[in-house]
Amino acid sequence: MRKILTFILLLFSLLVRAQDETDKPRSWTLNGYVKYMQTISFQHIDKQWMTDNLLHNRLIFNWNITNNLTFNTQMRNRIYYGETVSGFPQYRDIINQDYGLVNLTWNLFEGKSVFMNSTFDRLYLDYNLGKFQITVGRQRINWGQSFVWSPNDLFNYYSFFDFDYEEKPGSDAVRVQYYPSYSSKLDLALKIDSAKKVTAAMLYRFNKWNYDIQFMGGWYNGRDFVAGAGFSGSLFKGGLSGEVSYFRPQKHFSDTTGTWVASLGYNYTFANSLMLQFEALYNGYGKQSGSFNLTEFYFMWLTPQNLSLTKFSFFGQVSYPFTPLFSGTLSAMYNPNDHSFYSGPSLSYSLIENLELSVYGQYFTSSTPADEGGKGVFLYWRLKWSF
Repeated sequence: MRKILTFILLLFSLLVRAQDETDKPRSWTLNGYVKYMQTISFQHIDKQWMTDNLLHNRLIFNWNITNNLTFNTQMRNRIYYGETVSGFPQYRDIINQDYGLVNLTWNLFEGKSVFMNSTFDRLYLDYNLGKFQITVGRQRINWGQSFVWSPNDLFNYYSFFDFDYEEKPGSDAVRVQYYPSYSSKLDLALKIDSAKKVTAAMLYRFNKWNYDIQFMGGWYNGRDFVAGAGFSGSLFKGGLSGEVSYFRPQKHFSDTTGTWVASLGYNYTFANSLMLQFEALYNGYGKQSGSFNLTEFYFMWLTPQNLSLTKFSFFGQVSYPFTPLFSGTLSAMYNPNDHSFYSGPSLSYSLIENLELSVYGQYFTSSTPADEGGKGVFLYWRLKWSF
């Protein structure tokens, strides 16, 4: 049934794109993109290199059923082929994991060095009535204020290093938003994951002193009580943001202590459009010392309680548009507890309308020897066509 549904959606998208454009208004839209990305990875430049390829299609369907009711579904279709697929059979199982209450992810076909994976990461109904907005289904609930680390983002966290997933993951949830005024919002959400664990929380956001301020609290992952706060605004003509969350286990509540996770960031844009960003993280769940392992770091499942492997992390980034069509970025991260360091340059160029060429680099190093997972280099180039 899943394969049939996937085929129908893909065929429908092709038929829609093939139709002649008319001036007749319609209540639905279908768009998306197709990307090809090649990855080269190695530990030592003079030793073995691995090459992998990804063909990635996204379909975005939005239907305005009535003036107040909208249906939205978004689908990722990805074909992986290369040395990682053939050398690590468990990789296809990692990609095929679905953490939602309903399993909407599956491998359509598998070969020795290739497989195709499809997933619905958005599938929801959205209803608006006056100051109320009710959303039911797989959706993105973004409570974060920070750029890299967001301790307030309880429902669907994401990795900074997964740059190829611009839309970020969603969660199976029910969400009710109430807008008392143009600058305030009360947000209630309940999520159930694949392990039947419940996250339920409430957030209140308002504007004061030209800052967006929020307070939130609730029940996290069927295990911990959580309370937190966040803010974003301007300071010295730049942007200042921060978040803090406090987690306390429900089990043995009276005789256990809680754990703090906090981030603070600042960004500044000069008159010539040069932008600088800085951010720091304190993670009470992180280790104070130990060795760095790239596989554990790169592929770990991120949560607000697992934002990093270490207690402290620091981030910096500089970005600059050389021309309206050509831009570059250089980011870096340092974790003093395990002495690991990351740097990531990228360049992006718009070839023609809706066609973009990008190159990325990710370099990881630490005091741990490369043969023990302490170092690694990833090089990417990507061609993206949007429709």
